[in-house]
Amino acid sequence: MQAHDTIDFRKQALFLDFDGTLVDFADDPMAVAIRPATFASLRILQDRLDGALAIVSGRRIADLDHFLAPWTFSAAGVHGLELRQAPGSQVRRVARPEDLEPVRIALAAGVATEGRLRLEDKGTALVLHYRGAPELAGSASRLMEDAVAGLDGLKVMAGNNIVEVHPAGMDKGEALAALMASAPFAGRVPIYAGDDTTDEFAFRALARWNGIGIKVGEGQTAATRRLRDVAAVERWLNEEAARQA
Repeated sequence: MQAHDTIDFRKQALFLDFDGTLVDFADDPMAVAIRPATFASLRILQDRLDGALAIVSGRRIADLDHFLAPWTFSAAGVHGLELRQAPGSQVRRVARPEDLEPVRIALAAGVATEGRLRLEDKGTALVLHYRGAPELAGSASRLMEDAVAGLDGLKVMAGNNIVEVHPAGMDKGEALAALMASAPFAGRVPIYAGDDTTDEFAFRALARWNGIGIKVGEGQTAATRRLRDVAAVERWLNEEAARQA
């Protein structure tokens, strides 16, 4: 089934994951790049949707802005711990970096003994990366479990070659709900495309608005539609932009 079947962009809001959806993965997370044609399509769709297009990612909003410069979009960063309702508006943060300081210290010590693991500090979230060394998945999970042992109010999530921890109470489903609560998204039907296990929170939340979930890639999912890979997402967005132009 094609992702765009029966979708009316005049009445919907569009939510897009970043890594694995708009860009392919890279061993260096800062080495990814969005293709110019896809970027142009996003700008067209943002205009046609009256601004109701958001990027929903585990990355910080500052990083998303770097990759999408000079254009800005509504965004949920760090799985919703950072929220920007409209382009140019203030970024709201619902957690503090110091909340993770004990975990930060423990993970830094563990990474120092296993050089193939990399610790990414997002301030309000900490991520252990093992891309390029998939055999370290168990080690990364155990290191994270040990680091959060005895600490309350934290949520650990596994993703594509990562294990992440951040304060509990927020995920991509809650981020979607927060954005849908006010303009320019309120009153529209959400379309959400994502590839990762963390996007399943958003797919499950879509039922509140009779929304449409699009799973990118393989694997079990709560989404009702599917696109094969980033290239297929690009074709879909380019086709939709051509229709709206």
